[in-house]
Amino acid sequence: MTTTPPTDAATTFASSARMLVGAIMSALVFFGIALSFALGTEATPPTWVPLAQLAAGIGVHFLVETIGYRAEPLDPGMSEGDAAVVARTRWQSSMMVRMALIEAIAILSLVAAFVIDAGVWTYVGGALVSLALMAIHVWPGSRSVSRTADALEARGQASFLRESFGLPPAGPIQQA
Repeated sequence: MTTTPPTDAATTFASSARMLVGAIMSALVFFGIALSFALGTEATPPTWVPLAQLAAGIGVHFLVETIGYRAEPLDPGMSEGDAAVVARTRWQSSMMVRMALIEAIAILSLVAAFVIDAGVWTYVGGALVSLALMAIHVWPGSRSVSRTADALEARGQASFLRESFGLPPAGPIQQA
């Protein structure tokens, strides 16, 4: 297997992915700050709210583990350049699915913060659960990139996805 160094497009892609995920994660924090002015910090939610948020987080974690890293394997006949471009596109699609599933906890907590009338803390619990899951499943670190790369490389075609994010390449790819 040959490994090609990341191109400028790959480096730009990695930076863009990190900026996108960082912006979404930061937005969750800024929503909390804004809500603290709108809803106040005095009231606290009933005990079932954080328990429900944690349960939702556990459920979403297992859902993301089950379906969030699925990606159609690359065709073994692809050129290295085409494989790298298709791999980045499929990784981004997979990342967006994981992000949407995880962010739903924070969005539902935002709605609940207004419905339950228990102050900003209703939102904060859901936002913290979402942020923790995003750090694990969405941030383009070695875990999320490698899991997706493994799925892409299932038929033996190198994806060069790890290299795009500055991670070391996987060991030799075995033909199926």
